[in-house]
Amino acid sequence: MRDKGIVVTTEEDMAQVEVQCFIESCQNCSAKSLCIGQNQSKGLLTVRNPLRAYPGDEVEIEIPDTKYSRALILLFGSLLVASLLGIALGSLLSPLLPFTSSVSSLLGLLFALIIAGIVLFRYFRAKNKASLYPVIINIMKKGEGQG
Repeated sequence: MRDKGIVVTTEEDMAQVEVQCFIESCQNCSAKSLCIGQNQSKGLLTVRNPLRAYPGDEVEIEIPDTKYSRALILLFGSLLVASLLGIALGSLLSPLLPFTSSVSSLLGLLFALIIAGIVLFRYFRAKNKASLYPVIINIMKKGEGQG
């Protein structure tokens, strides 16, 4: 999804962009959770700034809808698989453990969810953090005083 906005502040390779919130587009926007002005007529998005836009520039931003969708599928799919595997392994290993089958299944579930949570936390924190941010793809109009 593409949107237009005005750069408010910049810091290193990131920028705060003020975007207009139109009722129809905001409800379906995949970056709504990142938007500071969720219930206002204007919102601030933190975006990557590879084009080095400056405050006052009118820019076009692209919100990576497909990356958000893939990340959500990975997140919830892996937690579901980990849950099922944990319950199954706990149940299968219950004869070897000094617990009942239901307690072993619960322990397997908790163990698998903790491991999956750690793996997902590291994956999203390190590898994909920058790629999930919206990005400035075009400077449409330079702000005043920039020539």
